[in-house]
Amino acid sequence: MWKTILATIPAILVLSGATFAQEFHRVTVMAFNVENLFDTEDDPANTGDDTYLPLSVKQADPDHEANCRANNDIDFYAEQCINLDWSETVLDRKIGALAGVIAAAAPFPDILIMPETENPVIVSRLNDALPAIRRYQTLVQLDSTSVTSDRGIDVAIASRLPLAAPATAHPVDFGDDTELCRGTRDIIEAPLTLPDGKTLHVFGVHLPSGGNPFICREHALRTLNEVRNALPSDALAIAGGDFNLNCSETQGDLFERAVRFGKWGVPPEVMAGCAEPGTNKHRERSFGTWFTWSFLDFFLVTENMLAEQRSMSGWFANLGSFRTVVVSGEQLEASGEGFVSTKRFDPVAGTGVSDHWPVMIDLLSR
Repeated sequence: MWKTILATIPAILVLSGATFAQEFHRVTVMAFNVENLFDTEDDPANTGDDTYLPLSVKQADPDHEANCRANNDIDFYAEQCINLDWSETVLDRKIGALAGVIAAAAPFPDILIMPETENPVIVSRLNDALPAIRRYQTLVQLDSTSVTSDRGIDVAIASRLPLAAPATAHPVDFGDDTELCRGTRDIIEAPLTLPDGKTLHVFGVHLPSGGNPFICREHALRTLNEVRNALPSDALAIAGGDFNLNCSETQGDLFERAVRFGKWGVPPEVMAGCAEPGTNKHRERSFGTWFTWSFLDFFLVTENMLAEQRSMSGWFANLGSFRTVVVSGEQLEASGEGFVSTKRFDPVAGTGVSDHWPVMIDLLSR
């Protein structure tokens, strides 16, 4: 008799597990700065893509060197613009490296936010490089960022989920600081339909770089809060991408207030300090060669997706699942000082992937 009862227990557990799995949903979101994902075609309206052309095209243009020097104040970037051979072979290696990291992520991301993409064509090409069963059905790349005040790179969003409404580009309003801050990438909003039919508003961000004063990133955060607060009070939203906030800035009062006024939740690691793992090395110039980590890339989620808020929507952002994604040695580089860092893509050697490590987070529904 006892043997009969014990023999049925595994079957009962399997059935219970199957029932639970049917009632449980997980949507995984990745943010990955793909670092200068340009095609090899010249956009005459965009001098920012002159660096990313085949050398044969550059050498055939008698004005190319002069244009590179006119449009790049720093010698390193001017020389790169003049001499870099951004050929189809190089681009294939770059796309293959990016696709390899994305495909190896576990679980495979249902939503992928990608700063630094040139146009919809290059995003489709990256998607096609993924294994057939993992290609995204929804691709958003609005090619909206100004090519005169920025380099014409945009945030793209790819998803297995369908759009619930058309995607929108929200330009950042710098107000009286427009000249100081120049330009930055538009904030991209993609309303996606979750498995249970609810709408998740995904905001892809790429804030002004660290070479700009903090006030420029503050303006971008204000714009993000404005478009987030324009949504219904019960709307579900997540913002992700490259916030370009170093570890000192995320510990500051201004960032804390931006999070509070925007009614966001943020993974605790982002505000915890300057230790590993982070997504990019941050150099404190006052300490010379001392390097620390920053979470330049992270997520903000609306407060109604935090477990302690007891959201009636049933969707929760598991802040504890926030993690850095390193799946290959190609993402790693060791410096002569003994520090491990991100390994940016080297067009000459064909090695590396990006100067950012991606991050992921899980959204759960019970």
